[in-house]
Amino acid sequence: MSDRTLLGPNGAPLAPAVHANTGSALVSRKILAGRAGQSFNGARDLYETLGYPLSLMPEDYVDAYLRQDIAARIVDAYPDATWREAPEVNGPDEVREAFGKLDARLHIWRALHRADRLAGLGHYGVLLLGLDGGQPMDQPVRGNRFTLLYVQPHSERTAQIVRWEDNPQSPRFGRPLLYRITSGVNWTGAGAGQKSFIAHHSRVIHIAERALEDESIGTPRLERVWNRLMDLDKLLGGSAEMYWQNVAMLMHLKADLEVQWNPDEAEALKAQVEEMQHGLRRWLRTRGVDASNIAPGLQGADPANHIDKQLDMIAGATGIPKRILIGSEAGELASSQDENNFVGRVEERREQFAGPSIALPFLTRCTELGILPSGADGIAWPENDTLGEVARAEIAEKNAQAIATYANAPGAELIVSPAEFRETLGYKAAQPKVAEDDDLGAEGVIQFNAARHV
Repeated sequence: MSDRTLLGPNGAPLAPAVHANTGSALVSRKILAGRAGQSFNGARDLYETLGYPLSLMPEDYVDAYLRQDIAARIVDAYPDATWREAPEVNGPDEVREAFGKLDARLHIWRALHRADRLAGLGHYGVLLLGLDGGQPMDQPVRGNRFTLLYVQPHSERTAQIVRWEDNPQSPRFGRPLLYRITSGVNWTGAGAGQKSFIAHHSRVIHIAERALEDESIGTPRLERVWNRLMDLDKLLGGSAEMYWQNVAMLMHLKADLEVQWNPDEAEALKAQVEEMQHGLRRWLRTRGVDASNIAPGLQGADPANHIDKQLDMIAGATGIPKRILIGSEAGELASSQDENNFVGRVEERREQFAGPSIALPFLTRCTELGILPSGADGIAWPENDTLGEVARAEIAEKNAQAIATYANAPGAELIVSPAEFRETLGYKAAQPKVAEDDDLGAEGVIQFNAARHV
C-alpha cells in the first residue's frame, strides 16, 4: 500500500480528522481524491504508477492554462461561446440607459466574461466591486448611493476565502464572509508589487459553476480531464523527443579486433561521433569500425492514434465536440449534429448559469447599492442559432421543393388552402395587397376597407 499524504486547501499536510471539524467541501474532495486509483485494498496504486497527482492546487490549473494548449481551449470554449453576443438588460428606458453608460465606462460584459473564465481555473471566481465612499474594504457596505469605480475579476488563486459564515441563524450560513484579495500579481514598473487586503462579501460577486455539496465550491473545468491532459503531454512530448533522438539514427560502432588503435585515432573518432550527434557532421571516417543503426523501428512510430483516443476522452468529458476543441473544420469526423448539440449546451448554460449566477447577481447588487436605478427586469440573450448553417440550408431546400410540388399540383388548394400551407412551412400569413386610392376612387376605397373587416 502506498503512503499518501493528503493536502489541505493551503497545500499543508492534512489529518483526516480535520474534515470532521471544518466541514469544508474542499477538504472533503481532497480526502476523496486521496483514494483515487487504488485497487486490491491498496495493493495496486494506478495514480502512483502512472504519475498522476492526488491533489491539485489553483496554481496547477493556472499553469496548465498558460502553458498547455488544449487546457486553455477547455477553459475558454464555453465562456467564449456564452458571451460571444452580449445580452440586453430588460427594464425601463432609464435603467437601460444607465447600464449602457456603465458598460461604456467599465466594459461590464467583458468583465463578466473574464470572471467566467477565471471561475473555471479553480473552484470559484469572484468579481470585486470598487465603490466610492472611503469605507474599509473589510466592512459591510452600508448605503445605497454609490458610484462603481471599477470591476475586478479574480480566480480562486487571488481571492482566497478566509472566513465563512458560521451562524446557523444567518441566511448566509455556510457561505463565504471574507476574502483575501491579492492584486498586482503580474504588475511591473513603478508601483509594482502584490497588494493583499481583506474584502467583505458585500463587495464581491461570487461565481461557482457545477457546485456539488456546497453551492460556493464549484468544479474546476480541468479537474476531471487532468489525467488525460498529462497523457496527452506524454504522447506529444514523447513523440517529439523520440523523433529528435532517432531521426538521425542511433549508431552502433563495432571495432575490428585485429585493428590496433592509438589514443589519437580513438579520440578523433569520438570527436566525429559527438559532432554527428549535435548535427555538425553527417558522415564518419572510420578505420576498422563497422557502423550500423540500432533503432530503425523507432523512426517510423506514429502516436497519432493514441493522441486521437485521448482527445476523444477529453471531448466526451468536457462536452466540447472534438472539431470545436481543436479548432479545425476538417480535422476530425464531427457531424453537424455535434455542433448543434454544442450550441444547445451554450444556450442552456446561458439560461442556467451565466444569467442567474453571474449577470443577474451583478445587476441586483448594482441596484441595491444605487449604482443603477431600480426597475431592472432580468436580461435577454440574443437568439442562438441552434440549427447551424448546414441544417438551415437543408430546411430551405426542402421548403423550396414542397412549394414547387404544391404549386404544380392541380387542385391542391382545394385540399390545403394556401394560408394553411404557409402556416405548415412556418411562414406568416400573406397580407392583402392594399390598392392605391387613385385606382379605386373614394367609393372604391370605402368598399375595399369594408371588405377587409368582414
